[in-house]
Amino acid sequence: MNWTKVFILQLVFQPCLQAVPLTTNAEQASYRGELGGDVMMGCRFHPLSPHPYDDLMMAWYWISGSQFREVYRLDQGKEQVSFQHPDFRGRARVLMDGIKDGWARLQVSGLRINDTGIYQCVVRTRNGADFKDIKLSVTAPYKTVTKSISKSAAGGELVLSCQSEGYPVSTVAWEDAHGQKLNASTAVVTTADHLFSITTQVRVGSSQKNNYTCSFHSNSSSANFLIPGEWDLPCTSLIGLIIVLIHLRRKGNEK
Repeated sequence: MNWTKVFILQLVFQPCLQAVPLTTNAEQASYRGELGGDVMMGCRFHPLSPHPYDDLMMAWYWISGSQFREVYRLDQGKEQVSFQHPDFRGRARVLMDGIKDGWARLQVSGLRINDTGIYQCVVRTRNGADFKDIKLSVTAPYKTVTKSISKSAAGGELVLSCQSEGYPVSTVAWEDAHGQKLNASTAVVTTADHLFSITTQVRVGSSQKNNYTCSFHSNSSSANFLIPGEWDLPCTSLIGLIIVLIHLRRKGNEK
């Protein structure tokens, strides 16, 4: 064997044999964001290039089922906004300072419910190409619970109602002051903002003194009803107003 030729071949092919293929790693496998807020998702790529902006193509894609949208693309240091889906224009950007350190960090602001899905981080350099999938879940807490009381058509019963909006869909539980669970009728509709509007009702006796609570389990929002106190309140207020008006009228007649 001609060892001189073997040595020369090693010198020629050594750079190729030692070249490290590009790999990407997700900073986190999944992220959670709140409606209207911001989220920062990151993936890291290696090895680093001596000219990170010249030979780099970076892209982020949104995937949900069969739907596919381009969120952001950077090619040789230039943003390619013409490829960006309209849903993400003005809301998605990459932190440029992190690129030289091997970071592809995507920030999405003004989060919407339909931003939920899989985000694919794709990086290509002279060392090859790789990608990672990252899951984003956008939620909307059931912050405000609107309550109302009405009298049933049959009479003798009160209808207690709670309504709130949020995402994802939440279960609602009713109980009285003794911890007794109540059977409720619940309706769920979807709003134009992809939120779930939940209305739930129970029927209770109007003469039985008790305290009732409706609780949205997704984030522990609740509303309380004091019966018969709250149901009597409108009548009491009306009587008080009449007394004041009569008093003012008498004072006027005395003058």
